[in-house]
Amino acid sequence: MRTLDAEALAQACAGGRAVRAQDGEELVVGAHLVRELCRRDRDEIDPRGLAIEGAQIKGDLDLSGMEVPFPLRFTDCVFDRPVDADGADLYLLAFDGCTVPGILANGLRVRRDLDLSRSRITGDLRTSASTSCGAAVWLCESEIGGRLLCQGTVISSTRRAIQADRMRVGGTIRLLDGFEASGGLRLIGARLEGSLDLTGARLTRPDRGLALDLSDAQIGGSLFLIDDQRGRPPLVRGCIDLSNARISGQFLIRAAVFEPAETVRGTGYSSRRSSGTAISAPGLFVGGDLSVEGECRIGGGADFAMGSFSTIRIHRECAFTVGGGRALDLTNAELRSSLLIEEGVAVEGTLRLAGAHIRGDLRLSGTRWSRPEKESLIAAQGVVVDSVVNLRGLEATGGRLRFRSASVGGVLDARGARLCNPGGDALSLQQALVRGPLLLTEGFTAQGRVLLNRCGVEGRLDMEGGTFSEGIEAVSATASGGMGLRWAEVPPRVDLTGASTTVLADDAARWPQDTAISGFVYDRFDDAWDWRARRDWLRAMTPFDAGPYEQAARVFRQHGHPAEAEHLLIEQRRQARRAPAPGGRSPRRRIRDARDLLYGLTVGYGYRPGRVLWLLGALLVLVGAMMLTPWAQETLRATDPRGNVYAVDGRLVTVDDVAAPKDGTATGARRGTRPGPCGDGQVRCFDPLFYTVDTVVPLLSLGQRATWYPETRSPHGSLVSTLLNTAGLLGWLLSTVVVLSFARLARPV
Repeated sequence: MRTLDAEALAQACAGGRAVRAQDGEELVVGAHLVRELCRRDRDEIDPRGLAIEGAQIKGDLDLSGMEVPFPLRFTDCVFDRPVDADGADLYLLAFDGCTVPGILANGLRVRRDLDLSRSRITGDLRTSASTSCGAAVWLCESEIGGRLLCQGTVISSTRRAIQADRMRVGGTIRLLDGFEASGGLRLIGARLEGSLDLTGARLTRPDRGLALDLSDAQIGGSLFLIDDQRGRPPLVRGCIDLSNARISGQFLIRAAVFEPAETVRGTGYSSRRSSGTAISAPGLFVGGDLSVEGECRIGGGADFAMGSFSTIRIHRECAFTVGGGRALDLTNAELRSSLLIEEGVAVEGTLRLAGAHIRGDLRLSGTRWSRPEKESLIAAQGVVVDSVVNLRGLEATGGRLRFRSASVGGVLDARGARLCNPGGDALSLQQALVRGPLLLTEGFTAQGRVLLNRCGVEGRLDMEGGTFSEGIEAVSATASGGMGLRWAEVPPRVDLTGASTTVLADDAARWPQDTAISGFVYDRFDDAWDWRARRDWLRAMTPFDAGPYEQAARVFRQHGHPAEAEHLLIEQRRQARRAPAPGGRSPRRRIRDARDLLYGLTVGYGYRPGRVLWLLGALLVLVGAMMLTPWAQETLRATDPRGNVYAVDGRLVTVDDVAAPKDGTATGARRGTRPGPCGDGQVRCFDPLFYTVDTVVPLLSLGQRATWYPETRSPHGSLVSTLLNTAGLLGWLLSTVVVLSFARLARPV
């Protein structure tokens, strides 16, 4: 063993030579000699500085408060005491391959690099910078003009491996090539001009707490947590905190393994450091992309609430396992481009997008989702997506996809998606606005309710080929581009109350009996103009509702099918009569039903006035036949102005001479009386045909009914009088119906 003295050390440094042990020799250097050398004049030291290799450094190396203008390099050295560099101002400090029982360097100033590569640093040092716990390396408020290098470094501590609050680094921090930290890395408020490189790093927190704390940090470059060239994946046993941090470049995670605490609790910015959160980063800003690549296994949630990103891309080999928790939380986050989760990604947990704004696409096609937090696999209430939402081929088990009050700037494509949430909601788009088409087609399957209440679709709402095992609710929904409702299987229930669309494309024979379409408004059918099919469609719905019949009739009439419209309106009246009364069938209701039945059989509820003409003709024939019979004519009488009474056969019943009144209002006839059939013009002659018309059609007056009347005291007189009066009432009723019906038909539609 050789102990180096001060003179030998000074000569080596003056000549720019490294101090190293010879083969098989143990070299011992006193720490106080190093301190004394650092106090020498700068001109006495070669610009290469101090370099010691393979030596044992005995005693306390105290550089605190010192200004050393030349480099200090220790290679493969063993220190028996912690290194104290608090407040020092150094040119370069390197511990390469050394064993150091701790480093105290709060307030350190290093103009070039601080190199801890290949070193083994242990300890649990305490300083005034923190009264709660110790750390192996202290770098609080330090300033490093170059890089912080920890390539292959192993740091061990019971609580924190490195504590470097508010540290400033002019270059990059490289914790790679087998870097291992047993204990947390705390860099709160750190400022990095370059990148933070954690390639192949292994961060282990014994209590699974904060393995890496970068809250409020600012990184001028990128953050890399990726596998190295040998395929060694980064491992994080604990949580990474990036709350309110700022990364100017990209944030790249590749082939990383996250193992947080076993218990998964709710994350979010109210409890962002709860156990089970892999990455807690509310308020994180990333100027570039956030990319998760390779075979990443993230056991725990990633909380990016209120963050700002360019694009978030999760590649196909990745998997999130946060059963019962939040796998990815983007609550109130802003994505300046898109959120892309590639096909094949399996997620156990919930994706939260409540209040987020995605200026590009939301692409989740081909992903698999299960084991949600509470009930929602995708909780996207109020999300704003400026472009496309792609859910094509997505598989969801045990929870719902909730897009309540969402706004989608383009198409919402869920073709081929398979949603399984029996007894609950499979897809909720209540109060959402989709500015393009909404596609639930090509094998779309929902084992659970599909809720579209008050949803606005500016394109086409297409459900053709979809399967809706527990029904569809679309109360007050609107689809400006039409509705395609040719589903693969008839759903158990469809509620379109108050909905509206332009074109209704459906199969009228494949609607469920439990259908509610009261107030459902559409402008036309696509190609199904069979009124019988529409009649059967409406008839099958229970309970009865008159509104859908009127809507269908309006559509038929507006498109040139008035006869078909009348068929539907007639059917409406029939079903209204057959519908059960709320309080049972009272006598008044029975009378009204009988009247309604008669009205329908006779004139088709006013839509078949031609039937009245036939009835009116039949009544004319009956009355005419009766008036041609002698027994009816024998009862008729006529009276002239002078009181003479005539019968139809001309027989004078009463002929009395009446003296002319003195006032000259009447004078005697210049010719003698001739008792002919009509008194030679004293009364209107009886004509059976015109008498019949005058009786049955009282809207016209031919003078027959006003002249001839039945004598009730004659044989059959009362009967004829009753029959004629009845015929007159019926004729008046039928004639009025004819006039009103034709007047209605003459009105423009």
